Amino acid sequence: MLPTATWYEKNDLNTSDMHPFIHPLSTAVDPAWQSRSDWDIYKGFAKKFSEVCVGHLGVEREMVLSPLMHDSPAELAQPFGVQDWKRGEIDLIPGKTAPNMAVVERDYPNVYKRFTALGPLMGKVGNGGKGIAWDTKIEVKQLGELNGLVTDEGATIGMPKIDTDIDACEVVLQLAPETNGHVAVKAWRALGKQTGIDHTHLALYREDEKIRFRDIQAQPRKIISSPTWSGIESETVSYNAGYTNVHELIPWRTLTGRQQFYMDHPWMTAFGEGFSSYRPPVDLKTTAGIQGIKPNGHKEIALNFITPHQKWGIHSTYSDNLMMLTLNRGGSVVWLSETDAKAAGIVDNDWIEVFNINGAIAARAVVSQRVNPGMTLMYHSQEKIINTPGSEITGMRGGIHNSVTRIVLKPTHMIGGYAQFSYGFNYYGTIGTNRDEFVVVRKMAKVDWMDDEGSSATSAVTHA
Repeated sequence: MLPTATWYEKNDLNTSDMHPFIHPLSTAVDPAWQSRSDWDIYKGFAKKFSEVCVGHLGVEREMVLSPLMHDSPAELAQPFGVQDWKRGEIDLIPGKTAPNMAVVERDYPNVYKRFTALGPLMGKVGNGGKGIAWDTKIEVKQLGELNGLVTDEGATIGMPKIDTDIDACEVVLQLAPETNGHVAVKAWRALGKQTGIDHTHLALYREDEKIRFRDIQAQPRKIISSPTWSGIESETVSYNAGYTNVHELIPWRTLTGRQQFYMDHPWMTAFGEGFSSYRPPVDLKTTAGIQGIKPNGHKEIALNFITPHQKWGIHSTYSDNLMMLTLNRGGSVVWLSETDAKAAGIVDNDWIEVFNINGAIAARAVVSQRVNPGMTLMYHSQEKIINTPGSEITGMRGGIHNSVTRIVLKPTHMIGGYAQFSYGFNYYGTIGTNRDEFVVVRKMAKVDWMDDEGSSATSAVTHA
């Protein structure tokens, strides 16, 4: 854990694919105490590492594996089913029956120099995304004029500087089609070579725009339409996904080039998921070994536990600030149906315990007719700042929503080399699914705030 700067103590960019604006984070005051901006933290790491590695690490070569990527030839690597080279069913072929393999050169003593300068490949190879690419020599030259060029002898001499956090922001803004109109036109033209249609009209009227960091400091700016996304920025059309696929006749990036509701991959059909279908909660046997093992005099009931996205505070905003406390009661809460609450002798605002073999939660009960019987829910990321007493079952302070869940992998997420079922960073790949579970719920007999001297988690467990 490092002391990072807060929103108004650093310069950075903030945007999303769910709204059309680029927002700045601007330094109003210097970071407090020993905290630094994210950029300065990693810049410091790079500098010190470059110093201490001398004599231990030099220019090293290593084999790097990368997945069968979406929007690459590898997405058609396994069109007729999965054959496993480990079982002798087929030869090991990098990029087809196994991950891509590449030898990468690591220049460890020059990590700092490389961190603070643009690399040479952006000028030689260009930029791209989602299966298209375009030349960026002009943008790299202009970036050097804007940020300045490295003059120190070494691996990065003559390259554009990325010395400060604002320099880093300018690199993103200069090279991205969403913030550089000239790049956007080139990106649409590159896509047109694949579709046979001229799409440049979507960005031509903003070709001369180049959004700089100082521009968005003065006022958040709307992004420029880009083929990276399937919606457009327009004064007459609301942004919506799939717009360019329909109106620009751009194929969907799927096996058929259309929206699909059926998948014929052998793994999908083996799991009965060729069509979208309902699957009941998976019982991981987390309540059978603990229910009734340490009674407290109140009835215990087993329920399905889900953890929806929180509504009152997320990421950098706590739910117990004065504004949010007008919308919720503060502290951790777990929602129950009226039927289940009545069966367990629980009324609204009672202290309850939710537990299984993974862990335990101590929280207030919210009894609501909006919750289905047989299910209980806890909105995720409820902080443990206030109202977190000890658990009767563990003797330790009550946990959070993840205390009773565990990460489970879904096999169909591991499909690769099959059109849209190919890895894409932040889009498709094997994820940890830890959103639901089965739990035991009961009313607490004693609320222990564990505030006495020596009532640490360790001593609590010892005397539990």
